[in-house]
Amino acid sequence: MLAFAGGKGGCGKTTTTLGVAAALGRCGADPLVVDGDCDMPDVHHRLGLPRDEGIDALARGRPLRAVTSRTDALPGVSVVQGGKREALEPALRRAQPWDGPVLVDCGAGTNPDAVTPLRHAERAIIVSTDQPQCIEDAETTRRIAWRLDTSVAGVVVRRSVQAGADDTVSTRRRIPPEWHILGDVPVADTPLEDDSTMDVFQTIAAAVYQTTGTGDRHR
Repeated sequence: MLAFAGGKGGCGKTTTTLGVAAALGRCGADPLVVDGDCDMPDVHHRLGLPRDEGIDALARGRPLRAVTSRTDALPGVSVVQGGKREALEPALRRAQPWDGPVLVDCGAGTNPDAVTPLRHAERAIIVSTDQPQCIEDAETTRRIAWRLDTSVAGVVVRRSVQAGADDTVSTRRRIPPEWHILGDVPVADTPLEDDSTMDVFQTIAAAVYQTTGTGDRHR
């Protein structure tokens, strides 16, 4: 299980989760996205899916495959929609046996609800914009994952504006030197349809799951 976390709302966690899932879906890896944001579950909205119980039904004991949603907007990807905070922990436990990669879109912040997926995930990807406050919040989240013994696969940095060479250098200077940068996501109006952003998500998927393009992967 791979958690996508970050300390600040709007840093791009949901987009990154869906982008990496889309890249894995293209490889035939059968990824499952779990919307773990109890306060603002947004995955269904982003994908144009009708609202469904998802996590709540899974926590009540419905079979995992029975509570997943599929959409042409993200071919090859299954989704468990978000729900109540008390259902999140049992739902995450019941999502563990999924045959393919399980990707969890975490809530923002460092409150117990946002941290719950980090307690269940084997690994985490921290997502941040290139802005100083977001970088600081992301570092806090990275340290929390470390204290929970959750391995941090790396950090994804999403540009807040179209960056020139000088802006990129300035951003790199603000980033903690111990961060392992998995990808630098450029600005795009529709990132899940943009070739340049999807190339970055494909690179992240390959780095984290060792995809070969033929469906081979490790969990």
